[in-house]
Amino acid sequence: MKNNTDEFIMDQIGVEDSGKKKVFGPGAAKDQIIGGRDSGNVFILCLNDDLRDEIAEALSQKLDKTFVKISRKDGTPAIIATAEKDNQIVSLPRGAALASKNREILKNNGKVLFIMCDFASLLKATDGSEEARSEITILINRFEPNFMNTAHHIIRGDQSLEEMIQDALEKIAI
Repeated sequence: MKNNTDEFIMDQIGVEDSGKKKVFGPGAAKDQIIGGRDSGNVFILCLNDDLRDEIAEALSQKLDKTFVKISRKDGTPAIIATAEKDNQIVSLPRGAALASKNREILKNNGKVLFIMCDFASLLKATDGSEEARSEITILINRFEPNFMNTAHHIIRGDQSLEEMIQDALEKIAI
């Protein structure tokens, strides 16, 4: 007995070219799936400022995109202005993801990568004092939850620099 599925179809849409299909490969077309509009932007968050800048700069060279570094003093107006542009690798200050408005702007205007460093690697970038340990704990508790809520992808910070860059390139291509 043949099943009649016509009763389940509510709308039929005619297609002129039935052989036409949309294929997502590496590149900007995938920004429509991950990262909002087709901007080509990549926003990078990390507690280690030097590591974030180094990876952002390396990615901008490999992908032939503009490197942009937003500092804390530039604030939200710089984030908004930068998000409106295209084809940039943007190194963001820690506070960039604190406000929900900024998180949405970033998520909707490019891919957001969070380079997640463990406590030991963050401590290694300091003098190792008790004061530094306390400050790192405060930074992790304050910023990481917002970074995780903003990021489309997480890059493990316990890898070598080359591995982090390669991991970022692979995740940008998704």
